[in-house]
Amino acid sequence: MKSDRTQHSGNFILDSLPPEEYKLIHPHLQPVKLRQNDVLCRARESIAEVYFPTTALLSWVHSTAEGQTVEVGMTGFEGMMGMTFLFDRDSAPWEVKVLLAGEGFKLNSRVFVSILRESVVLRRKVTEFAYLKLMQLTQSALCNRFHAVEQRLCRWLQAASDRVKNDELLLTRNILATMVGSTRPAVSIVTGTLQSAGLIRAVRGKITILNRTEMAEAACECYHIMKHEFDRYLLG
Repeated sequence: MKSDRTQHSGNFILDSLPPEEYKLIHPHLQPVKLRQNDVLCRARESIAEVYFPTTALLSWVHSTAEGQTVEVGMTGFEGMMGMTFLFDRDSAPWEVKVLLAGEGFKLNSRVFVSILRESVVLRRKVTEFAYLKLMQLTQSALCNRFHAVEQRLCRWLQAASDRVKNDELLLTRNILATMVGSTRPAVSIVTGTLQSAGLIRAVRGKITILNRTEMAEAACECYHIMKHEFDRYLLG
């Protein structure tokens, strides 16, 4: 059942709350500007603050002992950082950093846990978001193992665009390589191919999606599976 939305924070979870629950959390929300590469939590360390992005894009990054990294999930306006508190865990196995600068809200994690315990709709929305992230994690693992770099990059660029509602993404090829589990030379070749085909415009530090229809066709089925779940989640 959809809530009677009277607030317009720009974050889907917050704006899904009924007025009585939003009144509980609103006084504790602090507007924040999130800068690219800001680390919001480190792997296996206690989470001090919970974040609700509105225009920023957060990346969940996993690393090997040797320092190799790959993205395992992303979060934009649709979600939050700190969902592990739903499972009574105050840390996560991944690092969360800001991939695309923007805005959002934060609040103290202890306050969030207290409100989560007494807010039925908030708990349900965080649970639904956690399921969405579980699906994303498993689909990303399959995608990175079986699909070509071009397919993965098309999938990733569209998914990022969906979460910031913007077709212009300020990203370097080094960052993109980490996001799709590839190398910079391979990503450079693919972006050149996509640009020649008129699907994107790639200039130094910026990728702009020009043709979403053909990008969707060039992506693997993982994008369409994730997009279906993403849209269903937003419809409640």
